[in-house]
Parts: sequence; structure tokens; C-alpha cells
Amino acid sequence: MKFNFLFFFSFIFIYSCSFFENKITSISIKTPSFNLLQKTIYFNTSSKSDAFISYWIQGSDSIYYSANSIDNLTHEISLLYLKPESEYSFLIHYNSGDNKLKSDTLSFITESLPDFIPDFTLTKQKNFQFNGHIFLRTQMDPGIQLLLDHNANVVWYQKSDTLLSRPFDVSSFDSYLSLYNPSLIYEITFDGDTLLKINVKDKVLHHELTKDVSNNIVALTYEYKQFDLSNLGGVKDDSIKGDGLVVYDSIGNLVWEWNVFDHEDPLSYENINLLKKDWTHGNAIGVTYDNNYILSFRTLNQLWKIDSKNGKILWKLGLNAEIPIEPSSIFYAQHAIHEIGRDTFLLFDNGNRKERMTSRALIFSMENNQFKLLNSVELPKNLFSFKQGSVYMIDKNNFLFCSSTNNKIVITDISGKILWNLSSNFSFYRAYYLNTNK
Repeated sequence: MKFNFLFFFSFIFIYSCSFFENKITSISIKTPSFNLLQKTIYFNTSSKSDAFISYWIQGSDSIYYSANSIDNLTHEISLLYLKPESEYSFLIHYNSGDNKLKSDTLSFITESLPDFIPDFTLTKQKNFQFNGHIFLRTQMDPGIQLLLDHNANVVWYQKSDTLLSRPFDVSSFDSYLSLYNPSLIYEITFDGDTLLKINVKDKVLHHELTKDVSNNIVALTYEYKQFDLSNLGGVKDDSIKGDGLVVYDSIGNLVWEWNVFDHEDPLSYENINLLKKDWTHGNAIGVTYDNNYILSFRTLNQLWKIDSKNGKILWKLGLNAEIPIEPSSIFYAQHAIHEIGRDTFLLFDNGNRKERMTSRALIFSMENNQFKLLNSVELPKNLFSFKQGSVYMIDKNNFLFCSSTNNKIVITDISGKILWNLSSNFSFYRAYYLNTNK
């Protein structure tokens, strides 16, 4: 009797492949309590595998993709920036050797937003949209952090137990820095994982924290020193409040400090008795391409460049400062200084009630320590914000403004035309643009 060995071998091979093929053995879906617009998918595979999830709103052609889980048996993948009260479908993609596999189509429904979320009203130019998200933080108790899409839909939030300190910053496209109280720094991913926690103990931080070129965390501190102000209208043992800088490395070690009193004599200011309770009022730190620091001093209407190695003041720019600047370019009560190109800066010029009751963005260069105004984007008078506020670029043509005292977030083009106008029942200290499509 003839025997078909080829058929027998093929049968064994096919059977064996099917028997040992990687399989998904369990799947569960959970919603974290701190963000109802996030779903975490937990699943196991019978052998180690890379995996990711594709997902979409039912009835939509837009498909989104999660981060990857690499070479794991137990997988945990978070789906972020989901819309409330929506039904999503999803597929789990994984592999068995060189074979690419996927699960059956599964689904979940997102919940409605909680009542504590701020209200928003949006008007915008027809067809205007952006691909990233706007990152906001309330100034109320309890503190709430939010991401909004181009239609002002809340797609992510986190609620604190208490009032949050003002300073926060985008750390990367998937994480942010946060000062949770004046002595506690966190770096947290948008899916809720804590990357870093620093207790600064005896330091009191305020207004700003950011990262420098070396991935260190830089923050403003309050500093105090005693002076004899008896000849200037004060008392013999008077206290002057100033500012300092602290720099922490990526594991939380204090690696550098700077104190304004070590580099500037407050008694050289004729009105120091009037300024003593808040002499400099630091409110922003800009990091330059060569890893030096630009400090914004609101009370002085000035920007100072600080050498990050020896602490020397490299230049002062602004009202009554040493670098020549045209009267029309003088800024008042400024915020949110940051570098947008080599020796090129963007600044939110608040204006003030005495000199100019309009707020604007100033784009200027400081090449070879010479000021050159490159552009100015002026907001209408009804968006004048005498304190707080910010401006950042969302692309090469458009600017994201936070008009804090008016509870407004707007996007303009380079001419100042308002393309996107958002009103809220809450006030926000700053508004960042987060590119979440990397």
C-alpha cells in the first residue's frame, strides 16, 4: 500500500502550528477613577508578543492607534483622549512568530463628563482646526487639568484633591510637569503614571517650572534678605522679597542655585521701599539653545539673561534696562517668555492700566545682545489681561493666547485676526499647545 508522506507531513505541520499559535487568553477593560475619558485594556497572550490597539468611534472613518506593548505576556494599554458618551470599537493586534494576528472586534462606551468640568463656549472661523490639544489648568479649589480638541471638546482631565499651584508645563508629548504644592514637583504621564516626584523641602517654589536643555527641572523660588531701609522710608531691619532659581537633575538632586541678592543690589533702586514686599516678582523662565536662562521680572518690566554656570547677569532688557529698545517695543507686566528659535523669543506683553491697556505677543531677536523686534500680534482691547496670561505658537502662522482675566482662550493668525475664540466660566493661568499626534 502506498502512503502519501507529503500529506501526512503537511497535516502534522498545520496541526502543530495551530496548536502552538499565540492566543489572547483574557481581556478586561477598566476606567481609571481620575479620568472617565480614559480606558485601560488589560489582556494576556499565551506567549510573549508585541501588541497595540486600533480603535475608532463607531460610524467614523478615523482610526486611532495606541502605544505599543513590547515583548510581554501581560499587556496593559491605555487609550487616551476619548470623547464622552461615545461607543468605540477596537482590535488588539499582536503576533505569533512572524504572523500578524488580531482579535475579534470588541467595544466599549465612554461615560459622560462629571459636573465639576468647566463650561466652554466656542466660536471659530469656518473650517479652522488644529491637530493637537490645548492644555489648561484651573485656578480653583479643587484644581482641574484639561485637554481640549479643536472643537473645544474635553478629551482628557485630571482632578486634584486640593487647589493646584500655578506652575505646570508640557514635559513631552505624553507627559507634563506639575507643582502640586509649593514644595512638591511631579512629572506625570497623561495616562496617570508618576515618572518623578521631588520634595524640595525648605524651598518655596512659585509661578514657573520647566525643563532645560540637559533635561534638568528649573523652577523659581522666593528669596528674602534683611536690609537697613531706615533712610529710604522703611525700618532698620527690613525684609526684601526677591527671587531665585533652583535646578534639579532627573533623579531629584539639587544641582544648582541662583539668588538675585547675590548679583543685584536692591538698595540701588530708589523706590525699593515701595517694592520690598515683591521687589522683582519673577513669573517665567525661558531656556535658551545654549542652556542659559531668561527670567521675567514683572514688577521691573524686564527680562534678564542668566548664565547657567556662574550665575552672572548677561543682559537686561526692558523698561529702564541697559539694552536699547524702541519706546513702542517696551513691554509691561510680561509673562511666558520662551525661545522659539536660536536667539529668537516669544513674549506675552500684558500691557498695564497706565501706559497701554492692550495685550500682545512680541516676537524679537537678541542676536549679539541686540534687540530687534520681528513682529507684534496685538489682541483687541476686550482681551486686555493686566496680569497672568500667555502666548505660544501652535504652528508657524498661528498663536495661542490665554487672556486670564477675561476667562478667554483665543487663537489668532500673524495679523491678529481671531480664528478660534473660547470662553469659560473658569480662569486659567496659561494655555499650552500639546502636539499629541507624534
